[in-house]
Amino acid sequence: MKPFENIPQSLLKSYSKLTQKKYRQSERKFLVEGVRLVEEALKSDWEIESIVISNHGLVKEVGTLTNLKINKDVELFSCSEKDFKKLTDTVTSQGIIAIVKMKEYQLKNFWNKPSKRSVIVALDDVADPGNVGTILRTCDWFGVDGVLLSKDTVDVFNPKVVRGTMGAIFHIPIISDVDLVPMIDKGVKDGFKVITTILDGGKPLNKFAFPEKAIIVFGNEARGVSAEIQNLSYDSITIPKYGDAESLNVAISCGIILNSYRA
Repeated sequence: MKPFENIPQSLLKSYSKLTQKKYRQSERKFLVEGVRLVEEALKSDWEIESIVISNHGLVKEVGTLTNLKINKDVELFSCSEKDFKKLTDTVTSQGIIAIVKMKEYQLKNFWNKPSKRSVIVALDDVADPGNVGTILRTCDWFGVDGVLLSKDTVDVFNPKVVRGTMGAIFHIPIISDVDLVPMIDKGVKDGFKVITTILDGGKPLNKFAFPEKAIIVFGNEARGVSAEIQNLSYDSITIPKYGDAESLNVAISCGIILNSYRA
């Protein structure tokens, strides 16, 4: 592996702007922090521009990457711990960050699934980064064919979301910042049926038979699925309640429902 060079201050300044959504969108790049996530990025077919390591964690973290194939075009940089903090929002960092170029998925091919039984998950204004990260990780576990994120849903390339995915962001097709109504309507025309999740009043999950091709929609933590999306719904489902809790976390609901879909 080629040696790490001191990062130029101009480049450090440019990379530090990627902590903000508007710069991630304009540059089409994002930050991936932590040993495991960087390893997942390296093993994927996503394009990595560079890897930056803090001098404080240099020896320890480089040792975990020596067995991985790092493309010769990937630039390797080191910097002081003080400068590294400009790239991270974590309190205790592992001292390694990759700058990854965003992968663009083609909308026209998104609905063309080879298997007869397909499931798409759509997030309608899900605001919490931890919830979105966990949902994406859960979707990866259950082999979801793709995920749609509405314009009001938290940015999928938000560092907290990326960390929460535990690498799932590199494994499944994700289209973010989309207008869900026309996008879902396109899926309906291609044979998918829209299943909305609601707190109560829907068909009980344990008695529900999922269609062969389903778009399962999860809504905002407080307001649920929007009326516009409800109007496209083929059916609504509810997880039966047995205790006294007022509500169920949206990420946990996703896991329960996808498990039922796969059962």
